[in-house]
Amino acid sequence: MSIIIPFENIILLTYLTISMGWKQPIVRLSNYQINPVTSQLLTQNSQPVAAELTEILPKIKQETKVPILLPSELLITGTDNQIYVDGKGTNNGYEITLAFEKDCSANACSIGYMSGEKGGKPLDDEFSRELSLVQDIKGYFRPLTCGASCAPPIIGWEYQGVFYRISLKGVGQSPEIEGETLKKMANSAIEAGAR
Repeated sequence: MSIIIPFENIILLTYLTISMGWKQPIVRLSNYQINPVTSQLLTQNSQPVAAELTEILPKIKQETKVPILLPSELLITGTDNQIYVDGKGTNNGYEITLAFEKDCSANACSIGYMSGEKGGKPLDDEFSRELSLVQDIKGYFRPLTCGASCAPPIIGWEYQGVFYRISLKGVGQSPEIEGETLKKMANSAIEAGAR
């Protein structure tokens, strides 16, 4: 027997499941008939936001009109320290910063950032190579670089007129691992869609 439940109830139950971080859904959708539009909307946001980013997300959503793309998990290794997250949004973009200390303003305590900029483009010499992301999106990558100070590895991509960046320390012990780790995070952000 199939039961049809209202679209609004499915969305509410899905939102509760994702936002509360529950591993199992309240309702198993396989027992219910849903139309293709509903199915597509549910699939778009079926990936949870990385736990560390859930508290800042509502604030950023209120401050920007730019679609927010965030990974489903932060793949940072080698630390058990608490991660402090801050961020701000504008009409043309947003930036979320991560740090090992509250109100961090120094390179030593900074972990990195995630951002989106409407109409943004890669800066001159910002990236050292191209790579392929999901949905045939061209990505750009630069591994950890050190001079007077070290700049963390960074990945960037353009999607629907917005240039996105993820730049984080602690994502690998070699340029190859850094690239693969950031690529996984970028792919999960793209696949999940606007948060």
